[in-house]
Parts: sequence; structure tokens; C-alpha cells
Amino acid sequence: MKKTLILVVDRDDDFGVKAGVQTPAIGLDEVSNAANLLGMADPEDSDTNAAYAAIKAYNEMKEDGMDVEIALICGDTKVGHKSDIKIVDELETVIKKVAPERAILVSDGVEDEYVFPIITSRIKVDSVKKVYVKQAPGLEGTFYLLVKILRDEDKRKRLLAPIGTLMVIVTFIMMIPTFINYYNTGETSILLDTMGLFILFTMGLLLYVYAHGMWGRLKRFAGRIHNDIKSGDLTVIFSIVALALLCVGIVLGVFAAFAPQDIRNGERILIFMSNSLWIVAFAYICNDFGKFLEKYIEERKIVIDFLVGTQMIFAVAFIMQATLDSLAMVFGYNTVGSNVIIMEFIIGFVFAAFAGMTQMSYKRFLKKEDAAEQPDAIL
Repeated sequence: MKKTLILVVDRDDDFGVKAGVQTPAIGLDEVSNAANLLGMADPEDSDTNAAYAAIKAYNEMKEDGMDVEIALICGDTKVGHKSDIKIVDELETVIKKVAPERAILVSDGVEDEYVFPIITSRIKVDSVKKVYVKQAPGLEGTFYLLVKILRDEDKRKRLLAPIGTLMVIVTFIMMIPTFINYYNTGETSILLDTMGLFILFTMGLLLYVYAHGMWGRLKRFAGRIHNDIKSGDLTVIFSIVALALLCVGIVLGVFAAFAPQDIRNGERILIFMSNSLWIVAFAYICNDFGKFLEKYIEERKIVIDFLVGTQMIFAVAFIMQATLDSLAMVFGYNTVGSNVIIMEFIIGFVFAAFAGMTQMSYKRFLKKEDAAEQPDAIL
């Protein structure tokens, strides 16, 4: 008689996180204990029902005189490759100890398309049992399931975040022509046509924010800034200035791009990038300068990363400016001459070379200091 393994798979490790169960759990006693612990920790978790369904199948097959064993394996809270690797490791441990010839997979039916190929690659699966929790029919049951999904952070992120992102991208693209017409004509009635799209855009943005739990992050971030300001942290001031510069750069770029009326969209994009590039670059430098100054005041040390980073920012900015000017010339916008473009490329590469030389000089300096601190070898 072939030995059969009844296998319960919990891909997101609810048994470990909520009930503290160590897996793999092999045998009726261990799986029953795991089901009881998760049932007491979270009675509404569907993995509890899957475990009890597996125990029921085990008892029925035992009564029929079949050679059967039961086991529970879990993945990881970070569902993906890390979770699947852990499932494979635990499955191989179970197979080594039980030595089954076939298996019956029991799951809550949520992620069978991910789990099934992993299991079948290691052992022959004769049957898959999906366990669904019985709920009130109709609208009440649907509402219960939706509430359950929204309470689960991982499921909420995987379900709502893509929907919110898609709504934001699609509605924004659809609103762009209307905004361009409003800018050219100045008629406010045009904006009324986008009211429905704007509502959908706002809903999508709120869905994305809710799915990723950004409200909590914003509250923690605001609390941290409040504490830093009270403690006199200079980095906060420079970060605020950098953020202001970033906003100014974007606004100036937008106004410059939409100021001319009879130009193509490609030229608008180049004008926007050219007018916002340098202010954004200075915003980045300003933010880093705050960290540099705070480090120098506290430890009287010059952070070499700031010097190298500043030179690299100037290098990237000059090269990007030269690239934008080159594209403008290729497409016939003729903003600057070829001599200016060549000079911008040269200055950018010079800054990049200085950054590399500064980094190499600092590394040589560190090596000399380490050699000087080492004691002479004893012969």
C-alpha cells in the first residue's frame, strides 16, 4: 500500500506569526496543536479551517486502513521567492522524514496557483482539497469577505495597490489634453468635463495610500520631524529648504513648458526638464549639505561622501543639460548652439573626473593611516 502524505501549506506563515508554531509540523498531534493555537489566536483565519479539514481527512483515511501521515509547512510573511524557498526547504524535510509516495494537498484555495507547482515538483499530488469558510449568503457574506481582506495588510497591498495605481495613471493620462486646452483657452468650463476623471483619480490615490498604510508612515514621519526640530537638528531645516526648492523647480518647469502656445508636446517636455533640472540638483545638494554640516558640528569630521556626491551631482546635471540641448537641436528646437553643448559635456566629464580623483585620494589617505597605526612586525 502506498504511503500518502496529507499536506497543509500556509504560504504567508500565519501559523508562525500569529500562533508561534514551529514548522514543519509532522504528525497528528503536532498539526492538531498548531490548528488549536491558530484557532485561539485568530478564529477567523482560513488556514485554521484548512488544518482541521486535513485532520478530518487523515482520520477518515486511517479508519479505512490506509497508510497515511499528516504534515504542516509554512512559508514567510514576505510572500514571494523568500516564502517559496522556505516552503521547498520544509517540504524536503517532510519528504525525508515521512518518505511518502503520493500526497494530498489541502489549502484555503487562495494561492493554489503558486503552491501547487512547488509541491508537484517534489512529490506526486493525487488530490487537491480546497477549504472555504461558510458564511452568510448574498451581500452579507460578500461584505464579510471584503472586510476580512481589508484587515489583512498583505492581501490589502496586493489587491488594492495595483487597482489604485492603474486608476491614477489612466485618469491622469486622460486629463492631460483637457488641462492643455484649459491653459490655451482659459475657459473654466473645460475643467468641468474632467470632474468625473478627477474624482476617479482621487479615489485611486486614496486606494494606493490606504493599501500601503501611508497614513501611519506620514504620522510617524511628522512626529520624527517634530522631535528633530525640538532637539535643534539642522538636517530638518535643510531638508525643508530642499523640499521647497524641489517644489519651486517643478512649478517653474511646468510654467515654462506651458508658456508658449504653438509648440509640440516633445518640446514642452524638454523645456520642463531644462528649467527644473538645476533647481532640483541644488535641492539634492542642499539636503546633503545639512547632513554634512550636522556631522561636522557633532564629530568635527568632514564627510568625504558629500564632497564626492556634490561633484557627481554637478557632473550629472551638466551632462543631462547637454543631452537635453542636443535633443532640442536634433528635433529642430534650436535653443543653444553646438559650442555650448560641447562645453556642457566637457564640464560634466571634468566634474566626474574630479569626483573620481577625490574618492581615490581619500582611499589612499585611509590606507596610509592604517599602515601608520599598525605596529612594526616582530622578527
